[in-house]
Amino acid sequence: MRLYVLGIGPIGSLLAHHLRSALPPAHSITLIHKSVAQARAAASNGGRISVENQGIVQSRNGYDMEVFERGDYSGAGLHFDSTLSSDQVRRDSSSPDNFSTDLIETLFVTTKAHNTMNAISRMLPRLTPRSTIVLLQNGMGVYEDLVQQLFRNPESRPHFILASNTHGAWSKSPSHIVHAGVGEIEFGIVPDNRARDFEASLSEESKPQYERELSLDDIIRPSDASYAQYSSLRDTVAILSSLDGLNCKWRRIYDVQLAMRKKVVVNAVVNPLAAILGCRNGALFKDEASRRILQDVCSEATAAFQAQLEADAQALLDSLPPDERSQAPLGRLPRDLEADMLVQEVKRVAHLTRGNISSTLSDIRNGRPTEISFLNGYLVRLGKQYGVPMPVNSALLNMVHMRSAIPIDQML
Repeated sequence: MRLYVLGIGPIGSLLAHHLRSALPPAHSITLIHKSVAQARAAASNGGRISVENQGIVQSRNGYDMEVFERGDYSGAGLHFDSTLSSDQVRRDSSSPDNFSTDLIETLFVTTKAHNTMNAISRMLPRLTPRSTIVLLQNGMGVYEDLVQQLFRNPESRPHFILASNTHGAWSKSPSHIVHAGVGEIEFGIVPDNRARDFEASLSEESKPQYERELSLDDIIRPSDASYAQYSSLRDTVAILSSLDGLNCKWRRIYDVQLAMRKKVVVNAVVNPLAAILGCRNGALFKDEASRRILQDVCSEATAAFQAQLEADAQALLDSLPPDERSQAPLGRLPRDLEADMLVQEVKRVAHLTRGNISSTLSDIRNGRPTEISFLNGYLVRLGKQYGVPMPVNSALLNMVHMRSAIPIDQML
């Protein structure tokens, strides 16, 4: 397979390291860099990615590199050769022969949420309905934006896998990642327009429920006439499931979306508060004021999730014939999304990461755009869509935008 990793930060590098550890050399892994300078910095260590955990360092090499420094949308990536000088690279970039236009089988996206749309737009010519895109990012709303703006036609849309990550990592250098917090990655397959049931084995009544598990053959069997359409999806799920070092687990898409909702609420409380106050996560919730904000954000999120559930249930009822509506299952809000459970989850994560500097605070201190539009911004948009007021989330969203607008050298 040809695998591509977009977003070579701490999590992208951690993922690339484990992909290379698990896969034989026949499977190419290409790291996509946004500039020649970034690629050269990553190649300064011989093209290796080193991961440190509890003082033990393991290194892997054998990666290809492409650079998407050109501002066009041809999809072509410049092959990067670290042995060439800057002048030679510039000469290479003027020749079409040095650009790759190979079709992408699997694209792992770990770049910042706000950079995703533009980055994938530039790669569109190399993505097909047979490609698989794995979204492994903070926040929510990226998939919805991609579908609405880039992949409106379901027939030409790639397969999508959504993933929720709880690993913690930071960069000691461009090619040296510290795996500071070992968590897990839960991933699920977004249903496609062909009504294929990727979770059919979980409904197999011939087995007791405790024996049922997701199966690659639910995606496609090698003997199936449509195998070429789904082969990259099947192979990607198999690869992810083999990454034991990252505790990757294939789940129902319902369960993954539940995990993502919980995580977005955690980040919608911890990230803006830590960024505004300029503190580590562990300094939060020791005072009544921050606990009130915690309660308010969680209550607003619960109300928005409840309104979304009710609207989806009504849409299902409206689509059914009148005589079948009484048989339709009407789900209730999962207990984990009720406000008191969300409050507990936020406190739990804040305690576990008490020594951490949130990504939002780090972005502000380094003059980078934040992901707040996909955290509180996502919740505010959800509330607006379903008529739920979100005053505290809106205030936090605006305050982070205000803080980000102050140049770092003007902060006291």
